[in-house]
Amino acid sequence: MEKQNWKLYLCGVGAYVACLVPAMLPIFEAPLNPEAAARLGLAALLALVLTALALLTGFHHRLDDRGASLTQSLLGIAICGGFYAFLAPAPEPQIVLMSLIWIALGLTHLTPRQVLVLEGVYLTVYLNAFTSTMLFPGMPRRDDAVYVLVVSLTLCGFMYLRARDYRHAYHEKAGLHEINARQAEELEEAKGRIHAITMQDLDTIALKYPFFKEELKRAKENADASGVAFSIGLMEIDHFAALQKQHAETVVKQLLREVVERAGGVLGKLGLHDAEDGSFHPLGKVGDGLYGIILPRCNLKGALACTRQLHSAVELQSIRTMAGSLDVTLTVGVVEYHTGESVDELMETVGRALERARLHHMEELQAAAKPTQALPPVKAARDSTDLRLLHYKEYDAPVH
Repeated sequence: MEKQNWKLYLCGVGAYVACLVPAMLPIFEAPLNPEAAARLGLAALLALVLTALALLTGFHHRLDDRGASLTQSLLGIAICGGFYAFLAPAPEPQIVLMSLIWIALGLTHLTPRQVLVLEGVYLTVYLNAFTSTMLFPGMPRRDDAVYVLVVSLTLCGFMYLRARDYRHAYHEKAGLHEINARQAEELEEAKGRIHAITMQDLDTIALKYPFFKEELKRAKENADASGVAFSIGLMEIDHFAALQKQHAETVVKQLLREVVERAGGVLGKLGLHDAEDGSFHPLGKVGDGLYGIILPRCNLKGALACTRQLHSAVELQSIRTMAGSLDVTLTVGVVEYHTGESVDELMETVGRALERARLHHMEELQAAAKPTQALPPVKAARDSTDLRLLHYKEYDAPVH
């Protein structure tokens, strides 16, 4: 039950006391007898139980009855007005008038139409109880009944106008909430853009180097705390300097962005990190054409498998640019973090791993570029002068 509804409910308990207790006091000519008071009290208790059930079960939401104020008011008017007038030997107009308290209690929760319905119920109860008193001159309490009717009509008019004001204010508040929610959403989008501009490289989605080091530091702290291994790598686009000289700046930016997006997509599909809110950034710009990679929960064997995934996803595939399709290859060095290493030491270690990967590629390139030395053809002897008898010791010599 909401706190505001709970307060309204407690006020309803007080309203029953304020309406029914005076009716039992000997301040009127014909106060309620104990039996009638007990029956009214039992009816009030039943109404309170029904209202509490409606609030606790949420049934008032199905009826579009905010805080069950309409239900509580109908029951209150029926008991404090109609049931009282039925049980009292000589009902007092002032006691019936007090049943308007129920409309006043729920006024902030009631719509103008609901207020009109409640006022119609009240006036029906009142006229049913005192019409004969008001129509025939000389009847006891006739003047009181007419006066209370005038006061009732005045109060009903004021409460209806106030309900319209409350409803207007409610709609304005709802509109302000909607505007605030939209502005909050726009603010979050602006913060996201500012965050991207601040933390990420403008040409790609990779983190700037200082923020990449911060991400790497967090990964190290998590590994130290949990004992779970992680690895880092350096990914270099081969011959990037030559690509920069050969193509325009716009083409190079397109190339970089596509390579980083493909690499990030591969790492995202591997499911190495649990964060799904976009807060984890596995790639960071370390230099021109050089990017750092964070591989959570990966030992060296897993990091090498990730490297193979990157090669198959990025290398030797056409990348569309303004200069046409370009093919690139990658050189990647990876190392596993060992407890106690600092971030700077880890970066130095992975730098050496990248250098070994470069040399390995260069050795393969040189081996491929160096042709196997061809053997000279064997000449056939033309005549006996070209023949030479071999000494026996030359039989085991290498053949040329």
